[in-house]
Amino acid sequence: MRETEETSNVTTDETSSTTRRRIIKAGVAAGAGVGAAAVVATPAGADPGQPVVIGVTNDAGGTETVLRGGSSLAPTLTVDAPSTRPPLVLTPTPSANIPQELPTGSLAVTPSGELVIGGKGGVRAYVNTSRWANRTMAVPPQRILDTRSVSSYSANVVSSTTVVTSGKLNAGQVIHLTVKNVPPALAERATAAYVNITVANTVSAGVLTAFSSSIAKPKTSSLNWWGPNQILSNLVEVQLGAYNGNQLAFAIHVNSATSVIVDVSGLILSNPGTY
Repeated sequence: MRETEETSNVTTDETSSTTRRRIIKAGVAAGAGVGAAAVVATPAGADPGQPVVIGVTNDAGGTETVLRGGSSLAPTLTVDAPSTRPPLVLTPTPSANIPQELPTGSLAVTPSGELVIGGKGGVRAYVNTSRWANRTMAVPPQRILDTRSVSSYSANVVSSTTVVTSGKLNAGQVIHLTVKNVPPALAERATAAYVNITVANTVSAGVLTAFSSSIAKPKTSSLNWWGPNQILSNLVEVQLGAYNGNQLAFAIHVNSATSVIVDVSGLILSNPGTY
């Protein structure tokens, strides 16, 4: 059985006692950036020590490429590329075409941006790179509403402020807010936000609900309190929508009058930049 070699963007330390690493092609196409010490031509057929082909797409169907040995000082495979080019590009593969069991070290990516890896015992595992690795961004906490001085936050309020009386959001009322003034929400098209919501000066037991401005109020709660003169807070992830043409907006509803303070501490971006 002939062994083949392929480049990878990971160098590994392995000994003869460790489990050998395999990369299962299984319909997964991997390409390399121009100038990269890249991948094997189709089908995978480079013998150990044989040069690989730069910039050529590799799609070996169900054929395995087996990697053995190597260390950090003398890796079996390495990937190199100019700083302007990615050293390795994975072409998305439909989830249905990725085997349920993947030998340890297998690697693929789905059309939705999830990285699929072969874990211990061949168990398939997922890393949602589009969300957790690239899209969720902490930002310096920024206050966008305090109903006790609502006029100071008018740039963030996209609905009427008549629902606020004596520093409190009135019972049964909704106020719509936008995070467009929280960088980089506007430039990089935020789709959701992490907001710390605080209620203060409560009048009686009540419920607060935070929700996208594009949907009807759901029958859920984001923060509950059980009596007068309380101060309570909760961190909420809220989807963003639109209100009267104002984008990046969400709504807050209370069923009992209370002061409401809202601080933004994170964003989920649809077009993240580089930081």
